[in-house]
Amino acid sequence: MARAVLFGTPVSPGIAIGRVRFMHKLWQDEERRITPAEVEAEQAALRLAAENVRVSLQKTMDNVPEDLAEYREIIAAQMEMARDAKLLNTASARIEQKLIAAPWALRLTVDELCALFRGMDDPYLRDRAQDIRAVGLRLRESLSTGPSETRGAAEPGVLVAEDLSPADVMELNLDCVLGILTTEGGPTSHTAILSRSLRIPCLSSVTGLVTVARENEQVIIDGLGGCVLLDPDEADMARYEARRLEYTSWEEFTLKTARWPAEMCDGVRVVVQANLESSEELAAVPCSGADGVGLYRTEFAYLKGRLPNEEELLAEYALVAQKISPERVVFRTLDVGADKMLHAQAALKEPNPALGLRGIRFCLRHQGLFRTQLRALMRAGVHGNVAIMLPMVSGMDEVQQVRRIMQEMHQELSAQNLQHAPELPLGVMIETPAAALICDALARECDFFSIGTNDLIHYIMGIDRNNRHVAYLNEPLHPAVVRSLKHIVDAAHREGIGVSVCGELASDPLGMALLLGMGVDTISVAPRFVPGLKHLIRQLRAETCMELAHSVLMSTDVAASRRMVREQLHQSLGPELAFHTTSLLIHSQP
Repeated sequence: MARAVLFGTPVSPGIAIGRVRFMHKLWQDEERRITPAEVEAEQAALRLAAENVRVSLQKTMDNVPEDLAEYREIIAAQMEMARDAKLLNTASARIEQKLIAAPWALRLTVDELCALFRGMDDPYLRDRAQDIRAVGLRLRESLSTGPSETRGAAEPGVLVAEDLSPADVMELNLDCVLGILTTEGGPTSHTAILSRSLRIPCLSSVTGLVTVARENEQVIIDGLGGCVLLDPDEADMARYEARRLEYTSWEEFTLKTARWPAEMCDGVRVVVQANLESSEELAAVPCSGADGVGLYRTEFAYLKGRLPNEEELLAEYALVAQKISPERVVFRTLDVGADKMLHAQAALKEPNPALGLRGIRFCLRHQGLFRTQLRALMRAGVHGNVAIMLPMVSGMDEVQQVRRIMQEMHQELSAQNLQHAPELPLGVMIETPAAALICDALARECDFFSIGTNDLIHYIMGIDRNNRHVAYLNEPLHPAVVRSLKHIVDAAHREGIGVSVCGELASDPLGMALLLGMGVDTISVAPRFVPGLKHLIRQLRAETCMELAHSVLMSTDVAASRRMVREQLHQSLGPELAFHTTSLLIHSQP
């Protein structure tokens, strides 16, 4: 029996067995007070630490291999953060005003900025707190005894840290990294994206990790079930070694067949696309077998301390379109508000940002910024198969306004003799109850629908995604949710437009089967999950999925619906269901 079992969020699947290697020392700086005479020296030490971090990051960036070149951009962004006036000036002011040592002032400042980002509704932006934390850890190390000895370690092991950044990982001998465990981050964090691309099992948000784990003790990462076994016994080791071999064999097979069509046993073809957080994930798309990109998030370019210009956006969008061509890439327009874009510390003080000025609401309020993005997207349209998707839509007038703006952009670009695509497909995210209720009218204004199940479920159920006290209401099989999904699909098909699902429910094999039974045309998931889901689809029958969807739609008992879905899919897919990690239904409470 293991000494302890901890639980976390599986962000990169697999089983890893190895010994603990701490990446960073715990942030337990002495809360030392200083005299006024020491203030200048502490401030100078902080400035020197920042300069050392920038030099270190520059060396790391210069040594990034070409096959991971996309991570240079992230490291460059962290270099900028290490000289950010808000971070350094705030910490310096704390040293002077509170008469505290630089490490203590730095910790308070980093915690404050991280809290601002973590309070944001968008999961991608919440995970950007990781960048602040990563820079803070490097500054702290530079202030104390220098870099951790784990960097460049030659012995294989499981990396344990509060958080990791791409720069941290680039400094490691990746052949020696068997798995990664962090207390911070989430599915869209850089650590998660990088570990998936490197096929390294990884759990984030592991409760109690850095205080319970011990350097050099044996550990098992179950990146399928979401748990960590510390100091496992022989029975645990044997069981998980067998499970690791089973999963590795299964994953190798799905990769070999990734480019096969996702065609069900009775001949129904399903389109399986990839969700991309940024251009850093582009390299993962071809080998995944994805039929294009169903969701490309455009927020990353706006999180670097200044607004990107049209040419910078065009370069990014054209690159993505070219790499994905001839398959389609769906660009979601900016889905942040002013508080989340440039200066988190100067956040817009909305009482409830989740219900505030975000998505298309923000873009139509700040049309100068929005028009720059639309111009870049229309110009990128000549480089590939590009479509535009609007987030957080709640009414037809929003779609109509965007169409008018795009017509104006077409006239402007034509007058300037700039090549562009005059009529890009325009779709909407169905993620608000308002959009779900008027989807029949929206279908007449749009070229396609994409259902964002994460937000749709939260808004239908009236819950805060960050509130653990109401997490039990995050229920995909609630009758209100499943009936809304079916209503959306039927409305789209009556008007002859396609429907995709890009939320977490599409990554869940049980949820996927239910969605296919409702008639969803396309599912869009993280590249890592595309091969496995395509393999599972090839074992399903459309008729079985339709019968399952009908039974769930007729049910008002959530527990009974969950049993029906599990039993039916176990008959079709058996033990392979256990090889998927992002499962709302598998891991939900009975």
